[in-house]
Amino acid sequence: MATCQTTIWCGRSCVNISSAAKSLSPKSSSAIVSIRCPPSLLQRCERCRVIESLSAIKLLVFARNEATGQGIADACRGADEVAPQCFVTTDLTRAVDISRDREPQAALIELTGDVETDRQSIRELRAVTPETVLVGVHAGEGDPGGVSLAMIVQLVREGVADFLRLPIPQRELRQLFDRLRPRGQSTRRQLGRCIAFMSNKGGVGKSTLAVNTAVSLASRYPNEVLLIDASLQMGVCAAMLNLEPKTTLLDAFQQRQRLDETLIRQLSIPHESGLLLLAAPMDPVAAADIDDQSMTRLLNLSRRTFRYVVVDTFPLFDQIVMTVLDIVSRAYVVLDNVVPTVLSAVQLLKLLDDLQYPHERIGIVVNRFQRITGNPSIEDIGRALRLPVDSVIPYSRRAIVAANSGRPFSSDFVRFSKLHRAMADLVASVDQVSLESPAVETSGADNE
Repeated sequence: MATCQTTIWCGRSCVNISSAAKSLSPKSSSAIVSIRCPPSLLQRCERCRVIESLSAIKLLVFARNEATGQGIADACRGADEVAPQCFVTTDLTRAVDISRDREPQAALIELTGDVETDRQSIRELRAVTPETVLVGVHAGEGDPGGVSLAMIVQLVREGVADFLRLPIPQRELRQLFDRLRPRGQSTRRQLGRCIAFMSNKGGVGKSTLAVNTAVSLASRYPNEVLLIDASLQMGVCAAMLNLEPKTTLLDAFQQRQRLDETLIRQLSIPHESGLLLLAAPMDPVAAADIDDQSMTRLLNLSRRTFRYVVVDTFPLFDQIVMTVLDIVSRAYVVLDNVVPTVLSAVQLLKLLDDLQYPHERIGIVVNRFQRITGNPSIEDIGRALRLPVDSVIPYSRRAIVAANSGRPFSSDFVRFSKLHRAMADLVASVDQVSLESPAVETSGADNE
């Protein structure tokens, strides 16, 4: 049994989230394990008191030496109430990888004073993330690393949007951050929408909902919907779609250095509905090699390639799940209306709250709902979770038959089926621009 004690690292020291971790009973089917937290899900550290928020600006700092890079990063962190996430490197290849993986809103590039060297760096960074704002950081003219007016003109032509002189005044950094925030929001709207289905307890129908949601979206947007089976050790999406994948997430991981929009489509398996599937690895042992950085790159590239990206997750709160949460537009927490599952969901939501995960990015789906004496009602569940229930999917034998046959029930719409109506409501909420969805009430089980 994995430990229910979680330690989340902030890079310099750590905090033990005992109130959240201990409340996840060892009797539950899943437990939280020790993890290394992605930068944007960091908890306040008891020693350094650093908070990294999901709303923080992401900055790449590309410097000539580590000391200067850390100095620039420290200045940036001290210039805003919400400290930006700073990724510091002195290596151009690493800077390109960070830009591709993390998609920073801005890249602060320490200029060398040599126009050809600086132009090469700028061109490589622009090639991987054209939407990133490039900012040249320089010493004064005449100082080592200083730049002339003529050089500034040339770099502006290469795409540098702003210039900051060392040491950078806090006022100028705040002005830069103010300009970045609206740009970051508009950039995200241009990307495809990424949603995930998650639970910290297996057997609640999470994968069934992920598959059928993806199939329904694909019927509206053929070849524009990707289903990623991120349940690396126990993926079942391929079986539910009656597919035998020849390529999987493991292939994407092994080719991560050349992964792009074209390769993602080539590695995905087409389904008759118009859906594309990136299946979980066949070998659970090999799947353990897939890390959170590779998952970040995959999800970000997928959002550039597809209108919708649907992610099925493993019922364990690990690095991969936290990476998915960091990126998705909305995370649907799936549960059924039995008391142990509801209590497990309460503790999962408590942990997400401790990690400062925004409530507006969480959706609650009650699956296989049945009105049976002793089972919690939708009102009971809403009160226990302290969040409104967004969707209620009634119990139906049709869903079980569909899972066994490898043909999603969303593929065959039945007009008067409560199951199909409820599923259509869930898909409609996913397909809306607004993330808010009203609670749905159902009159009872559907035993078709």
